[in-house]
Amino acid sequence: MRVTIKNLPFLLIDLASFYLALLVSLKIRLGDNFSSEVLNFHFRSFGWPIVFLIVLFFILGLYDIRNILRLFKYFRTWAIGITIFFLFTTFFFYFSPETGISPKTILVLMTLVFGAINFGLREILRRYLIKSQPLTEVLLVGKGGDAEELCRYIGDNHQLGYRIESWIKEYDIHAIDKALNESEAQVIVVPSQLKGDKYFANKIYERLIKGTEVVSFSDFYENILGKVSMDELKENWYVEKFKPKDGLYNLLKRLNDVFLALFVLVVTITFWPLIALIIKMVSPGPVMFLRERVGAGGRKFLLYKFRTMHDGHEEKTQVKENFAEERGDQRRIFGFGKVMRKMRIDEWPQVINVLRGELSFVGPRVDFADYYELLKEKIPYYQIRTIIIPGLSGWAQIHDKVGNSVETARERLAYDIYYIKNRSLLLDLAISLKTLKTVLTLTGT
Repeated sequence: MRVTIKNLPFLLIDLASFYLALLVSLKIRLGDNFSSEVLNFHFRSFGWPIVFLIVLFFILGLYDIRNILRLFKYFRTWAIGITIFFLFTTFFFYFSPETGISPKTILVLMTLVFGAINFGLREILRRYLIKSQPLTEVLLVGKGGDAEELCRYIGDNHQLGYRIESWIKEYDIHAIDKALNESEAQVIVVPSQLKGDKYFANKIYERLIKGTEVVSFSDFYENILGKVSMDELKENWYVEKFKPKDGLYNLLKRLNDVFLALFVLVVTITFWPLIALIIKMVSPGPVMFLRERVGAGGRKFLLYKFRTMHDGHEEKTQVKENFAEERGDQRRIFGFGKVMRKMRIDEWPQVINVLRGELSFVGPRVDFADYYELLKEKIPYYQIRTIIIPGLSGWAQIHDKVGNSVETARERLAYDIYYIKNRSLLLDLAISLKTLKTVLTLTGT
């Protein structure tokens, strides 16, 4: 059972409306000169633009059904996507004269027709998902903060296709037995604490052979919220859920890191002396900010960054339960430092750490050594995030989980563990694309 399968209709709508718009536009533009040969030629020529559109819509979150509730924000994001697509396609055909397509008229017409068809079909599907689709009834057995969060989230997001029919908050076998006998739920969500109960297992088996879907609480929680349930974490959970990645994944990930790091280094290295000169001119002190971080296996290393704060202030950050991470007091950042942070220029030297194998482009965000020691004492299983190489960006970062306090660091850990458990080249690509959006729009933290 995967929530992501419900995103597929939006992709199908985009593909269908794109080619339908191209067909209609050619028919309007060419009239009697329209032919199947012309249609096939344009279908082939628009291959890269449709790939760009799909990738762009993915980056903007238009294939995530969690983002469709608020119409204004959804429409604004969609309109931005259409505008970027039009600009890209215009430049693509102007600088690709070998295609033989002049975008002066056909592209404007095609974009207008596509916009009308695409948004109309998307809006029909959006309304159906929110109001009209039959909801799968769920019997939830679980207690604690994660169970409350799950119930609240499902209640606020009907487009996910679920409704909590019954919620058993206490692990009383008589109450659970009664609920199982009376419930007509199609899905039963079972916590790990009850898996060892023989009587409960027999009752669940009876429902299972009648066609009821039985899902573990941790799996259901992950599918809905995209993070692990911290309430479910025990040592045996890691033994069951964490599987070693094959050597091919690790090899390809490392090769990708080295290639991208070399590319970034070659592209940016000519600007480093100028950046260093400006830093020296606006704020006396060293060019680089070096501070000990914790990497894979708990090993410590020095992370390279261009200094963005006045000399001495970045080292004075106190370690406490409500800390300000490495950003420190915003008032201490000099003007050019703010520009560097906004444009991620201060992170360019981190490619050195990537080449040295201390960092990856994708992975759990690296911690200061002193913060790591604090969080390790405050949050159970916090060390687990160091079993892989940390990253410049990660699953937690694209969900805006910075971890600048003990409580938010616990929330960030839930996303980090989800990434460690499910990491793959496809997930790394998704995180990279989402990060690209953050970098290009100068947003995020």
